Amino acid sequence: MGTSEGQMQGQPFSGTAMPGESVRDCPPLSREVQKERCLAAAAEMKEFLLTAPQTVDTQRLVYLLEAYKEFDSEPTIVLRAQFFAKLLHNKTIFIDQNPLVGTVTGQHAGVYVYPEWDSQWILKEMNQAMMSHLGEVNISPEEQKLMTEAAKFFKTRSATCKARALSRQMHDYDPADDIKAGLFWDGTTVTVGSGNVDYATFIDKGLAAVIAEVEAKLRSLPVTVETSSRIDFYRASLIAMRALVHLAHRYAALAESLAARETDPVRAAELAEIAAVCRHVPEHPPRNFRESLQAWWFLHLGIQIEQAGCGSSPGRLGQFLEPYYQKDKRDNGLTREQAIAWLKCLFVKILEFGYYQGLSYARIVSGHTGHTISLGGLDAAGMDATAELDYLLLDTQIDMRNIQPTLTVLYHDRLKEDFLLKAVELERTGLGQPQWLNNRVVMERLLTRHAACGITLKDARNCANLSCVGTGVAGKTAFIREVGTFNLAKMVELALNDGFDPMTEKHVGAATGDPEAMAAFEDFYAAFEAQIGHLFRKARPYGSISNKALGDTVPGPLRSTMYGGCLESGRHEYEGGPRYYLYYSISTAGIDAANALAAVKHLVYDTKALTMARLRQALAADFQGFEEIRQLCLGAPKHGNGDPDVDRLVRRVYDSSMNRYQASGESFYGKHMANIEAYSLSIHNYFGMLTGALPSGRRKGTPLTDGSVSATPGTDKQGPMALIGSAAKALDTVRYGSNHFNMKFHPASVAGMAGARKLLSLIKAYMDMDGSHIQFNVVGSDTLRAAQAQPEDHKGLTVRVAGFSAYYTRLHKGVQDEIIARTEHAM
Repeated sequence: MGTSEGQMQGQPFSGTAMPGESVRDCPPLSREVQKERCLAAAAEMKEFLLTAPQTVDTQRLVYLLEAYKEFDSEPTIVLRAQFFAKLLHNKTIFIDQNPLVGTVTGQHAGVYVYPEWDSQWILKEMNQAMMSHLGEVNISPEEQKLMTEAAKFFKTRSATCKARALSRQMHDYDPADDIKAGLFWDGTTVTVGSGNVDYATFIDKGLAAVIAEVEAKLRSLPVTVETSSRIDFYRASLIAMRALVHLAHRYAALAESLAARETDPVRAAELAEIAAVCRHVPEHPPRNFRESLQAWWFLHLGIQIEQAGCGSSPGRLGQFLEPYYQKDKRDNGLTREQAIAWLKCLFVKILEFGYYQGLSYARIVSGHTGHTISLGGLDAAGMDATAELDYLLLDTQIDMRNIQPTLTVLYHDRLKEDFLLKAVELERTGLGQPQWLNNRVVMERLLTRHAACGITLKDARNCANLSCVGTGVAGKTAFIREVGTFNLAKMVELALNDGFDPMTEKHVGAATGDPEAMAAFEDFYAAFEAQIGHLFRKARPYGSISNKALGDTVPGPLRSTMYGGCLESGRHEYEGGPRYYLYYSISTAGIDAANALAAVKHLVYDTKALTMARLRQALAADFQGFEEIRQLCLGAPKHGNGDPDVDRLVRRVYDSSMNRYQASGESFYGKHMANIEAYSLSIHNYFGMLTGALPSGRRKGTPLTDGSVSATPGTDKQGPMALIGSAAKALDTVRYGSNHFNMKFHPASVAGMAGARKLLSLIKAYMDMDGSHIQFNVVGSDTLRAAQAQPEDHKGLTVRVAGFSAYYTRLHKGVQDEIIARTEHAM
């Protein structure tokens, strides 16, 4: 990448040109010149990011420590807003060749550290090799020193520390042993994205108008005990919004200063235009398409600076920016090619974004940042909502093939054929995008989940994909974890060992009795269910305590301001302010649990090919010396083959899990329902490392099954129609908050018009069966093996891991091997 211009090191920038300098009077660039410069900048930045080492930017830590000392007497949300403002007033900014400006950190491919959520991992893991979505994270000795200082400062102040202390006090429960054993993973320890905020309103109004509205709300409030927290929230909201406007003005001033000194008239004109745009948005409504993109990026940038993490969904980006695109076409002759050039500049900005949160988290999400854009769907009247920009977003990704953003089609039967064929064209690139969500199922799910909140049909139609595969109402849904992620395969292992975990040699489960004394499969299944219930009775109260700790420690003033509902109620995200919540725990390894249970039923109870004692002996030895028994286990019935008995057992496992979950406690957010989301990210690899051998024939430490209704790699042997039939029956798609289904095809299977129509027919068939989600890897296993052998020659190779795409050579080898092992279907 070319050198950056005008780096402002550490000091506030006034927002005007430097003394003695003025912006050169340059004629504006033509749209065609802008297009060519956009295309060159996007290509250059994309190439740079494919090989860029990621570095930790510790400026955030400097201003974090300063703010916590300077504003320690303020209420927490005001303290957080003051820290946000201090960072935005002082962080390094720069302008490179991309005419869309703004980066989360003060350097290219930089990442921030967030000790306020948890600081212990910093002390334990910062010397280990870490991978983020763009590669290994480099940390200098000076940066390690500052990270250590911040970690020690937050040792007792972090949300995780507070949650665990309160859990020990109230319930005599510390989750450390359960987490180490792989029962669940604690989501409190890391930042998460923001669900989907109301970008459309804030772009259309401009921040100046919203600031005026909040000022009026604050001045009109009487000072009472009932309004005290509202006063603090509105104060924090104003600080945060003004800081974001100031950041935009800093970029304008920098561009003006650079333009005044620039000798190249084309570059000077470009900088002058950047300055004019940043003077106007996001403070005021955009005047054209380019300004709408910059406005969205500044708003999104503010959220990511405040709390970078996986899950900040742009939502229905193409549809709420469509009016600006159409107006620019009509008034200024903007062409689709020019618009795509601007979208490419936006896509590389999104691709650059990353975060740094520890070794276990790196293994769990594999760098996924969750910038999911929803295409298609329905409008308020129930008609096809697909915008022209939705087509352009597909075209942009066909050319760019970025792992981020990731595109989702909200599928319904009114989608036009040319749009569907364009989506298949993107699938055939091998990127693993778009993923497909059943719009009808999503609406039914939202109407059921939010019935107590008075959800309207109009809101349900305005659904969006949040982060990986979760769903919510666009602009109004907060994305809040409860327990984090739990491991259903581990529940089978605990049932086989009376609650004892052989991996950690600790008794972390329920005492369910000697499995060798269980005379019937129903007795063993009851033990499995008891392990699930035991986990939830411990973990769900801890999840509520964790959300209290997060609200007490890291409320987000800007995110909360932008959620639909918060400004109206005067409450932030952890106080119940947003209109709707995706309040969830994630279920992983349900198929592994079902396959293991099917093997126990078939081998021990039905055919009596094995005794329970003999099976347990083989599992304890990880099948070493028991290959004959392993072959019996591998040959037992498996999910994904249209076997009605196995299909019923899979459904039973998921029903048992949901029943035990909902019986184990109330939602932290009252009428906002707590739900299980069923998907894997790359948690199936992480949990696999912590799970012993299973009766399904899976060996100790190897990856568990991806997704939630996918087949275990290599076990789906009856073809794609049998697989989608089993997947559609696997769980209640309305009751569960989401599910997740991966399929793999060789590129030859979907080639040409015939291949495209076959793929679309398969998608429609699955949706007609009430399937919720489906996505595809269109890549040959031979290509993946070649990339493992020669990664330097395949740096741009992309694959679909879970609800996200990734650069294959940057994945953990366990994930790479699991993707290779997935069944390669043909049609």
